[in-house]
Amino acid sequence: MSAFRKVCRWLHRELGFFAVGLTLVYAISGIAVNHIHHWDPNHTAYTETWSIEPPGVGETDVLAPLVLERLALDEPVKDTWRAGRELFQVFVDDGTIDVNLATGEVTRVGHAKRPVFFDMNFMHLNKGRAPWTGIADAFAGVMIVLAITGIFLVKGRRGLAGRGGVLMGLGIVLPLAYAIVQRFTQP
Repeated sequence: MSAFRKVCRWLHRELGFFAVGLTLVYAISGIAVNHIHHWDPNHTAYTETWSIEPPGVGETDVLAPLVLERLALDEPVKDTWRAGRELFQVFVDDGTIDVNLATGEVTRVGHAKRPVFFDMNFMHLNKGRAPWTGIADAFAGVMIVLAITGIFLVKGRRGLAGRGGVLMGLGIVLPLAYAIVQRFTQP
């Protein structure tokens, strides 16, 4: 085995092990955010209902503190709004709480962070900016080294001169063809 191929094999093996965790984060998150039109990969929606003693449909300035007292929320209230004669809304960080003033029926609609996916998508989409940018750039560099060293690992009919070369060509042509089609079909 040539010295060059030995270096490629060593680099590919060592960096490949290092890249497993980040590759899984980017791959799983990539699938999740690619299907954002089917589901929210960051949050789950929930609805809760319960009842409080009906506060009545009186004046809003009197009702607001009364409703908040009866709700006994242990979280900050962002805002309140009298949405109708019998509907009072309370806005909290993760959603809204609708209170029927006549019946006392309470409906909370909100969202909660999806475990694991929220964090992976946060990293993948670089929401953390500066701290994560360096890690993401280093990972991209590792992926470039893995791609280049991988070309030279196998020789013969399964390597670059054979099936490997055909597969590599397809991997290069696919994004190029897509870019060309997009270029000429977009307004």
